[in-house]
Amino acid sequence: MTALTPSHRNRLTALMRGALTLLVVGIVSFGTLCAPAASAAPEQDRVTLQLKWRHQFQFAGYYAALYKGYYWDAGLDVEIREANEGEDPIQQVLAGRADFGVGTSELLLLRNAGKPVVVLAVIFQHSPLALAARRESGIRSLHDLAGKRVMIEPNSAELFAYLQREGIASDSMQLVTHNFNVQDLVAGKLDAMSVYATDEPFELGEAGVAYELFEPRSSGIDFYGDNLFTTEAQIRKHPERVRAFREATLKGWAYAMQHPDEIINLILTQYGDRHSVEHLRYEAKVMERLLQPTLVEPGYMHVGRWQHIADTYAELGLMPAGASLDGFLYEDGAIGENDRTRRWLMVALAAMVLIAASSAYVLRLNWRLNASRERQRVIIDTAPLALIVLSDDDKVQDWNQAAERTFGWKLEDARARNLLDLLAPDTDRAAMRTLLDDTRRDATGSHSGETWANTASGRRIRCDWRFAVMPSSDGRQHRVVAMAIDVTAQRELESRLQLMAHADPLTGLANRSLFYDRLERALSLAQRHTGHIALIYIDLDDFKQVNDTQGHEAGDIVLRTVAMRLRRLIRDSDTVARIGGDEFVILLLDVPDRDAALVVAHKAEEAVRMSIEVRPAQFAHIGASIGVSLSPQHGSSAEALLRAADAAMYRVKHAGKHGVAVAHGGEANAVD
Repeated sequence: MTALTPSHRNRLTALMRGALTLLVVGIVSFGTLCAPAASAAPEQDRVTLQLKWRHQFQFAGYYAALYKGYYWDAGLDVEIREANEGEDPIQQVLAGRADFGVGTSELLLLRNAGKPVVVLAVIFQHSPLALAARRESGIRSLHDLAGKRVMIEPNSAELFAYLQREGIASDSMQLVTHNFNVQDLVAGKLDAMSVYATDEPFELGEAGVAYELFEPRSSGIDFYGDNLFTTEAQIRKHPERVRAFREATLKGWAYAMQHPDEIINLILTQYGDRHSVEHLRYEAKVMERLLQPTLVEPGYMHVGRWQHIADTYAELGLMPAGASLDGFLYEDGAIGENDRTRRWLMVALAAMVLIAASSAYVLRLNWRLNASRERQRVIIDTAPLALIVLSDDDKVQDWNQAAERTFGWKLEDARARNLLDLLAPDTDRAAMRTLLDDTRRDATGSHSGETWANTASGRRIRCDWRFAVMPSSDGRQHRVVAMAIDVTAQRELESRLQLMAHADPLTGLANRSLFYDRLERALSLAQRHTGHIALIYIDLDDFKQVNDTQGHEAGDIVLRTVAMRLRRLIRDSDTVARIGGDEFVILLLDVPDRDAALVVAHKAEEAVRMSIEVRPAQFAHIGASIGVSLSPQHGSSAEALLRAADAAMYRVKHAGKHGVAVAHGGEANAVD
């Protein structure tokens, strides 16, 4: 190797000094971001957590954090205060009488009204809030609540949103002040009341009361529940306290859901036996479904899901459309969505380490030409991310062990191969080409983007890329350093959460919200292209009898089986949705005529009528009343088509059930 000239040596020395300076600054900044909270002061910081109800398994994670010492280890002396009758827990926090609280998704409405609430973490991925109604009151569907005595607790906007979406005005019911006493429902003093699916249904079952449970999710109102929150002032004045409390709390929730029996015993010994062991176990079991601890980390919240909640409120006139979520969701440099910032700071530090180490290595070669090249190999291989060094013509020159783990190829297999040919699928080749070109044009900065990438096993992964230019030792060539993070699992989780907001949890079919969206789009396309669509409205006959005689588990099997059979009848372009307890609807696109829709409708009626095995050698027998409407014959709007199909379905019901009918007339007289 030729020795460096004095001018080259001076230039490289300056480069190394600059890189090392950046490295020191970066390490100090990274240490500030990632260092654990400062050591606890001699005296513990006293804080108060305001629960939204009395002590029970609903708040298991907080008890675990307290009695397992997680709060104390974080420097916090925490008082957990249960709610008192007639007291609004959210106002306790806003008034400064508590530092943290547990609230419903109505916190979003309060924020929009100017209240400085900030959500720190989501505990229930699905809200447990529901309406329980006595069957003896003649209530079989939500519409039967009209004229009935109903108790709905405060801060239950999602229930009113549910009623409004179903077309039930709150003034059509006899609303009674909620006294949180389920015995009034047991005794028949009222007909329905708001409940937690984790709690009161156990008492109703113990009392032998037959009931219907109406959950907002059946209409696409899928909100978060039991959100940990505080105020802007608390975050501004005590940021370390907020961070420590949140982290200790989520640690407590992770422990509680893994050790439910231990926490049940803790509740009984420390907070009394208001609930029996069986009752607390029932809570824990139902909460498994609502918290989904094996799928979602405790506290996880997604801004897109909150936006869905905001859009639902806006759709129902409870808040303006387009309201900002700024400041509503807690942000901290060490957690949440800012993890991305920290991650790319790691990338930047890795790049600076590489630049500094490479410069030092070049100088060392000038001093000792026979020094081992193994040191450079160690530096590159210990970089924390997949790191690839490219030549001017985009061929791989170097490739660390993290890249081998990420993409599957060994360095000797990847070296001298063009990066685009090796990693870029045809669909993403242009995007990666653009990133490389932009990087070389702007050699002073870095460029980032997300693309799919091939792997040696044939699997495609989603990669978050960062490209930067690193000058070579001759000062003329400009090699590109590419760094990558595999974010496939993260994107899949986000997709699953998005799906959860638009899918019926029992059957996996589209829910009401997604169905309406697809119907509106189908009508818009049909009007532009003079096409025809059909709606097939299906209401199950004798389904209540299955629930009453064979149990709700059998009823769930029936609903899932019906969903599966209906799905098999339609094309990929069509949609089948569950829009109510035992109500389904099929949306057919590009229907040639009325007869084509009737063929599908009759097949649906036959599919439902087939016996369903709910237990070994035990069968359920139901039928269906089906109404059919077509666009534009029976209407050109979603509401008109649904009214027409619903009216046709009720004609079948009144005629003795089990059959198919087509809507009468046009949009103006679609309702019988």
